[in-house]
Amino acid sequence: MKLRTLKTGLLLLMGLLLIVAAQPLLAATTPLAGTNWVLSTLNGQLPLAGTTITMNFGEDGTVSGADGCNRYTTTFTASRSTIEFAPAASTMMACPPAVATQASDFMAALDAANRYQLRSGQLILLDGSTVLATFVAAKGDLAGTTWVVTGYNNGREAVVSPLLGADIIINIDDANLVSGNAGCNDFFATVQASENGSIVIDNIGATRRLCSTPVGVMEQEAEFFAALESAATFTIDGDFIELRNADDAIALHMIRELEVDFPEPAPAVPTGRVTAPNGVNIRSGPGTNFPILGVAPFNATGEIIGRSADGRWWVVAVPSAPGGNGWVSADFVAASNAADAPIIASPPPPVVIIPTPLPTPTPLPQPTPTPSAQISFTADRTTINQGECTTIRWSVENVQAVWVYPQGQPFQQFPRVGQGSEQVCPPVTTTFEMRVQLRDSSVQFRQVTINVTPAAPQNPLNGTNWEVTGYNNGRDAIVSPLVGSRLTTRFSADRASGNSGCNDFSGSYWVSGSNISIGALGGGMMACSEPDGVMEQETQFRAALQSAVTFQLDGNRLTLRRGDGSTAVVFSRLQ
Repeated sequence: MKLRTLKTGLLLLMGLLLIVAAQPLLAATTPLAGTNWVLSTLNGQLPLAGTTITMNFGEDGTVSGADGCNRYTTTFTASRSTIEFAPAASTMMACPPAVATQASDFMAALDAANRYQLRSGQLILLDGSTVLATFVAAKGDLAGTTWVVTGYNNGREAVVSPLLGADIIINIDDANLVSGNAGCNDFFATVQASENGSIVIDNIGATRRLCSTPVGVMEQEAEFFAALESAATFTIDGDFIELRNADDAIALHMIRELEVDFPEPAPAVPTGRVTAPNGVNIRSGPGTNFPILGVAPFNATGEIIGRSADGRWWVVAVPSAPGGNGWVSADFVAASNAADAPIIASPPPPVVIIPTPLPTPTPLPQPTPTPSAQISFTADRTTINQGECTTIRWSVENVQAVWVYPQGQPFQQFPRVGQGSEQVCPPVTTTFEMRVQLRDSSVQFRQVTINVTPAAPQNPLNGTNWEVTGYNNGRDAIVSPLVGSRLTTRFSADRASGNSGCNDFSGSYWVSGSNISIGALGGGMMACSEPDGVMEQETQFRAALQSAVTFQLDGNRLTLRRGDGSTAVVFSRLQ
């Protein structure tokens, strides 16, 4: 009787343990509770320039942040590897179409996510084995960080972007001091900020250079300094800071300048080492009028893959950047073995306009009686692929003057006649604005946004075939395939397949830059007896494949590496 009672108790205890193990963890007990993250990729793409997407996990099971357009809030439940988000609520601000689409894609990724991984300071959200989004941990301490101003109040009730070629940079030196460059002159200022979000910025000092280019840079500096000094409150959201004045109007906003980590250069390749003590900007093209992709810190060393035609800019390998490269001024880099670096053509400048130049706007005749103004502003195509062009067209009647220009640029530089057209080739989504001065001297505006679809990232492994020359056997040793066996792998656009010595295998994989993830591998179920040890080899080889997190392609040699940098598999290309 006692034995039966003991067995019954054990069965009940085991059942309770199984029920508890199957329950999701309380939010406060998951590794995500209390963490803050900034989006690094969404569906394999970098976030749009000038946008920051954040996700903050509360101890109470809440999630909040910014989707690049609006603020949002939701709740989550999670186990040690699974996750589920409740439908989110958000604010309803209107944003440019490309930004709104990105925000919608981010919310769709949260809705689809059912698994997550925490790996090397990264958060990865997945739908099964498909990567939806990746995040990096948000930095809490702002001292020693650098920020790029994306907009400031010009004192005329408008928030405008800095001029092309006149970036505004702010360095947060410590809790009470900021410094930087306003486009021409270096500056510094004292700061008093409180935990309730109030801020006072004063004692602004600057050097006294007088710059003539780009046109309007001195007016920009005066307006920026006034906006900086008007700040009364601040908010910080991940890699985004916004300052507002006493009337709660935006004074300025800025995003953190991303620090680029170069991959370790291969032996004997051309390299460059950063010699500037404050680091050097990495740009999307050879000139200060190209957008900043990030900053390379002092003494950072990367691979040089080319140079500009005039030799004043190096092209360096940056796997995380669009196209896998960036441009660095040769004045701040010590180059080695780069004498034979090939000349690489410059990409298109940020905004290419082919205008019909006119010195001044042409007033139209004023009939009597004065008819009403007629205003039209259109584009032949409002959605183009990166590298394509479209034509914007305008027609105005019964007005004093008209200007057509990329939004944020000084309109005085773009006078136009009453009817006309221009071919525009923006590399990124750009809004063009028409400013019309009416007969009574009042001003009206029209906008046309050209949405640019980025070029799809390339997968260098797609369509290649490989034979294994060595693999990690799980005991920290790289071994060759058994004599009499042959290990092969073929990569298509999104699947890896081959033969592991006895059985064929197949599974999904994805590539982003130099990162790779190989999912579960399925295949045949044969049991082979020859050569001796072939089944153990098959198990070890497949485990080595799935352990890979990065890859390096050197001509006819492919190396997969694990998270700690050790070798997982080495291949030789099959012709």
